[in-house]
Amino acid sequence: MIDVLFAGYSYTHKDGLIYDTSKGRGGYDCYQMIYTHTPALFWVEGELRKYPAKSVVFFTPGHRKYYTSLPDEPYTNDWIRFKSDEKFIEDFPKKNVPFSPADAEFVHDLIKLITWESESSDSEVKRKNIHNLFELLISKLSAEADNIEAAPYRHEFTELRREIMHHPEKDWTIDMMASRINLSRTRFQTVYKNTFGNTCMEEVIQARVRLAQERLIYTGHTISEIAELCGYNSTEHFCRQFRKSVGITPGQFRRNAQKNG
Repeated sequence: MIDVLFAGYSYTHKDGLIYDTSKGRGGYDCYQMIYTHTPALFWVEGELRKYPAKSVVFFTPGHRKYYTSLPDEPYTNDWIRFKSDEKFIEDFPKKNVPFSPADAEFVHDLIKLITWESESSDSEVKRKNIHNLFELLISKLSAEADNIEAAPYRHEFTELRREIMHHPEKDWTIDMMASRINLSRTRFQTVYKNTFGNTCMEEVIQARVRLAQERLIYTGHTISEIAELCGYNSTEHFCRQFRKSVGITPGQFRRNAQKNG
C-alpha cells in the first residue's frame, strides 16, 4: 500500500524556505522524497551541508527532516510525502542523505506523473498506477544510489549523451565535449566509456546513422543533403560510415525500404 499525502513539483519559494520537522513542520512520521531544482542545505549527520541543484533525498519516517534554501535566495523543488508498507520502499539503499541522480529529468518527470495521478479520483486503477510509478521511481533511484561512487560526473555525462542522441548533426568533437565537462581529453574519454560502454564518437556515429536511416525512409532528400543534415561535411565520408554501420550503402538502404514499404 502507498498512500500519497501531499505531492507537488516545480514550486518556487521566492523568499526562500526553512523546513524543519523539529520546529513543528509536518511529515516527521512519514516518508518524504525531495528533488531540488536549486542548491539547498540539508541536515546530515548533525550539520547543515550544501548540496547542488538536481539532488534527491529520501527521508524515512521518524527521521528529522531539516532543509533550507541558501541565504537570501529562492528555492524550488518537487516533493512527495507518503506512507507505505511496501518492502521495496523500506529497502531503498540511500536514506536521509541527498545524492545526485544521473538522469535528473527522468526523476522529475516521474514525480510529476505521481503528483497528477494522486490528484485523480480514488479508484483501484489509481492505486495500481501510483504503485507502478513508485516501483519505477524507486528502482531507478536505487540502481543509481548503489552505484553513486562508480561513475564520476554522471549527471553531466548523461545530459551530454542525451544531447548527442537528440542532436547528432552538431559538430561534435572530443575536445569540445571534454571542455563542456571541464575534463582533459584523456580523462573525458576514459570516464565516458566506463559510464556508457562506448566511446563518445562511436555514439555520435551511431546517432547520426539512425537519423540518416529515418531521413532515407521518410524524406525525399538526396543522399548528399541527408549527409549534410546529419552533420557530415563529406558525402563520401558519410557513405563509408553508413555502410560500415549498416552493412549496405545509403542508396541500397533506401531502395530496400521502398520495396518493403
